[in-house]
Amino acid sequence: MKFLYKFTLILGAVVAFCCIIQFWVFNRFFVSNNNSLLLSINERESENINMQLSENFRKIENSLKIVAANDEVRNSQELIDKFNSTAPEIDVITILDSKGNILHVSGNKYNPTVSNLAYRDYFKKAITGKTYISDIFTTQRGSKVVTISVPVVNENRIDGVVVGTVKLQGTSLASMFDNKKFGKNGYISILDSKGYIVYHPDKKRIGKKSVIFSKLNGKSGSKIEKDFSGKDQFIGYSKIPNLNWSVIVSTPTAEVMKSRNIVNYETLLMSIILGVLITLLGAYTVRRYTKPLDQLIFSFNSLKDGKYKKIDSSNYKEEFHEMVKVYNNTIARLEEEYSELEEAANIDSLTGALNRRAFDNLLSDVRHEINICSLESLGIILLDVDHFKGLNDTCGHLAGDKVLKRLAEIMKSAAGKKSVFRFGGDEFVIVLRNISDEKLVSIAEEIRLSGEVFLAGCTVSIGVSRFPKDTHSVDELLEFADKALYASKKSKNKVTMYS
Repeated sequence: MKFLYKFTLILGAVVAFCCIIQFWVFNRFFVSNNNSLLLSINERESENINMQLSENFRKIENSLKIVAANDEVRNSQELIDKFNSTAPEIDVITILDSKGNILHVSGNKYNPTVSNLAYRDYFKKAITGKTYISDIFTTQRGSKVVTISVPVVNENRIDGVVVGTVKLQGTSLASMFDNKKFGKNGYISILDSKGYIVYHPDKKRIGKKSVIFSKLNGKSGSKIEKDFSGKDQFIGYSKIPNLNWSVIVSTPTAEVMKSRNIVNYETLLMSIILGVLITLLGAYTVRRYTKPLDQLIFSFNSLKDGKYKKIDSSNYKEEFHEMVKVYNNTIARLEEEYSELEEAANIDSLTGALNRRAFDNLLSDVRHEINICSLESLGIILLDVDHFKGLNDTCGHLAGDKVLKRLAEIMKSAAGKKSVFRFGGDEFVIVLRNISDEKLVSIAEEIRLSGEVFLAGCTVSIGVSRFPKDTHSVDELLEFADKALYASKKSKNKVTMYS
């Protein structure tokens, strides 16, 4: 008995030490895996925002090219104003002649003290025949802006420049990104090629130099850095091609500490329970429970490899069931958090619709189905909210948010929640497999009619394209739906089938 008593004490001490080591290993690898996952998600989300911003600039550029190619629009103040109202992502459109003289400014925003902009870089670049997107600069009125300028080409001769101005403290970028949340306090920021802040949810930060700009290496990446307030952040970043701008997604490290501590306490409690039980049972435990203990320790070790596998309690003695339950609860919590993080990467936080990343993944699947001839038909419905910019300007972004949420509910009710994607800003897309033309139009009309009733004075313009009737190319399907949408936007509150 004396030997057994000593052996029990020694065994208890050894087991207690092993539990502490196991807790340390678990804690270390949990933090490492969780941090890596958050960094990876932030990096992927920054790439998603990158694509959305690039798409927005492409849309602005295409709109300006339409103006540049149309003499009638360029020479009419009324038509320029009307065109600008259909392109809310552009705050001001300016028409310059080949000498840089101002011919027209949308919205009657012409400043009579400035009649020539030939000294501006955006004019000098565009007059050479190249489209140019500027870095952030301050206008004579003190506004922080970026400009997109395109040349006016007439019979191989450059006759002038069309300039689109985006006010960084206005509603254009804010409508795209103010609604995006990452956790409770995560946020997006956008830097120009010199590190000056183009977009930030705190409008006072716009135009200031970013403290982390010098630490952004390569086209994309992730790291932990301190922000302007000195707080550690999980940083994911991605460079925008051609512009050399940077999109940054930041999440405070403090957000994950709370959940990490809960898991740590549960793990510590489980380790203490395990140590106390084995110490009390002594030699009897050694003889009877060596194998189950080895299995449990192996399960703990597998956590460091990211293997969150639950344990079947029927394989253990009755005395171990409580420990297995605690372990499985811990695994369930880890799996739940991992699942939530994965889902968050595919869901638009404002509307609950699927986001652009999920849409791109779906397009990849659709291309494969078309290639192997397993897809009979496909419908693309592209939607844009009419008068949305005016609603934001008059009633505020909260009213705009309610309209976007309600529209998402209408679309999910009509087409199914797995078919609805937020394309960016107030633009959505619906993808429907194996559907007839009649059903496709019926769904589009149902959404349009519901929008008239439930969208607080706003309506929706809709463009529709079909596979294989219109094209066998997924990219052309989107392009054709966009053209049909553009036709609907001319009169608004309309469904247009591409033809």
